[in-house]
Amino acid sequence: GRTKFKLIFNEVLIRFKRYSRKKFIDKNFLYKIPVNNNFIFFPLQQEPERSLLISTPQYSNQMKTIDFISKSIPKNYVLIVKEHPTQGPARGWRDISLYKKIINTPNVKLFHPNFDSRILLENCEAVVSVGGTSSFEAAIFGKPSIIFADLGYSVIPSVKKLNSYDELKDGIKNSLKSHVNPIHVF
Repeated sequence: GRTKFKLIFNEVLIRFKRYSRKKFIDKNFLYKIPVNNNFIFFPLQQEPERSLLISTPQYSNQMKTIDFISKSIPKNYVLIVKEHPTQGPARGWRDISLYKKIINTPNVKLFHPNFDSRILLENCEAVVSVGGTSSFEAAIFGKPSIIFADLGYSVIPSVKKLNSYDELKDGIKNSLKSHVNPIHVF
């Protein structure tokens, strides 16, 4: 079923979607940290990605994870979600409908993929990640973190590995009380 017409049509459609999604991102995603708000940082994983599909398939629906985190954080906190910087260039941006769901989720702020993650890591109170390197980086920045995947760096005391969403509320509460000892990272 491949024809030159279908191939060209699909390529044009892909480019149009990438352009319109990037335009939405540039117009609607944030670049400034909310003033006077404590926040927890959740970096989106690139999709498709091994760490989501193989290591933690039960957490591959990142919108569901965002919903659970936003309902589990203390009332005086916000959840900052940041799009993965290579999602669009490498795999195509996600559907605008997903971005709108994230934006409309109470107590959640969606950040632009070009925003420097180091600024978020320096200013957050904790990091929750399905299984990326942001949780390891959090330890370097002296911040506690929560992961769902079995990763080698979960031996660091400030990185808590959870086994289900049911553990999230207590996991966040305990992480926010914990102190990160930099000696454990280096």
